[in-house]
Amino acid sequence: MIRVCDFEILDKINQKDAIILPKFSNHSLRHTFTTRMCEAGVNIKAMQEILGYADAETTMDTYAEATKVLIKSELINFEEFFERNSKHSKEQLIV
Repeated sequence: MIRVCDFEILDKINQKDAIILPKFSNHSLRHTFTTRMCEAGVNIKAMQEILGYADAETTMDTYAEATKVLIKSELINFEEFFERNSKHSKEQLIV
């Protein structure tokens, strides 16, 4: 589909001025979509339903990627959690 679109563009305009879509697959779009849902904090069970998998483990193992931005954000959230709860004793925070 992308290649057909590129050829249609090339047929209509000067090839030097053409902007060609990069090569990518449906799989890469699905992977990116799932990674972005993870970054947005979408519930894993909701992602499972959206992507049509029988179990959430397949969703997470196959498509979800922990980007550097997501990892940093989660560590900041983790640190802020402990800062907010620093007034509690250690015994209350340790499960």
